[in-house]
Amino acid sequence: MTIFTEHPHAQGVTYFEHWGFAFGIAWQLLRSVLAFMLHALLPFITIAPRFDLEATSAFLLERNDFIEAAAKARGTHIPVGTQESPDHNDTPAFA
Repeated sequence: MTIFTEHPHAQGVTYFEHWGFAFGIAWQLLRSVLAFMLHALLPFITIAPRFDLEATSAFLLERNDFIEAAAKARGTHIPVGTQESPDHNDTPAFA
C-alpha cells in the first residue's frame, strides 16, 4: 500500500473513487465561493440557488452519504478515528 492508497482503502474505496469524491466536492465549493465573492463585490448580483449555503450543505451531505454507502456496501469501511483505523493523520493538509 502506498501513501496514495492508504487512506482511500481505509475508507473502503479505491483511489479513483476517492479522487472523484474529493474533486467533486472541491469543484462545488469553488463554484460556491466564486458566487459568494462575486456577490460580495457586486451585491446587486444574486447568488443562484444551486450555490447558496443551503444547497451547498445539502450537496455535501448527499455526497458524504453516497461515499459512505459505497464503502459499506463493500463491507470495507472503517470510520476514521476509530481504534480499528490504521494510523492515519486525518488533519487537513492546510491546517
